[in-house]
Amino acid sequence: MAATTFAAFCEEQYPRLVGVLRLHVRDDHLAQELAQEAMARACRDWEKVSQVDAPAAWVYRVGFNLANSHYRRRAVYRRIRQRLEADGVDHSDADTAEDRLLVRAALARLRPRARQALILRYYADLAVDEVARLMGCPASTVKTLTRRGLSQLRAQPEFAAAAKGTP
Repeated sequence: MAATTFAAFCEEQYPRLVGVLRLHVRDDHLAQELAQEAMARACRDWEKVSQVDAPAAWVYRVGFNLANSHYRRRAVYRRIRQRLEADGVDHSDADTAEDRLLVRAALARLRPRARQALILRYYADLAVDEVARLMGCPASTVKTLTRRGLSQLRAQPEFAAAAKGTP
């Protein structure tokens, strides 16, 4: 490869990476964000990346993985939103900064294992078996922790008020 320094690598590959990701995600701003993150990771691991056979392929793979993760998180968000709407929760302003702070505060009040199970299941979008493996417990425990954690979240005053449609 002609680019031997990270700066030269970026100069050569960044515009190409943005173009490739733009074709993949069909969103210019998202493509730029993903490309920047992929390059940041390449910079962080440059000693390793510069030694692989095709550093450009490595950074493209990271970019595609980041795009897939982005869409997976969006799908999880949609599923959670649909579940909450089925429970009667109004989500007309679903993703405000205030809502995010409310969710963070509510999660912080949960027991650590319930919080971990909820985050891995619904934010990381992992299957029950994967969460069980990561947490070192049976799948039935993950299901119980998830069910109890959701119940505890719904029981918190802020969520109870939102479910009833009051401010």
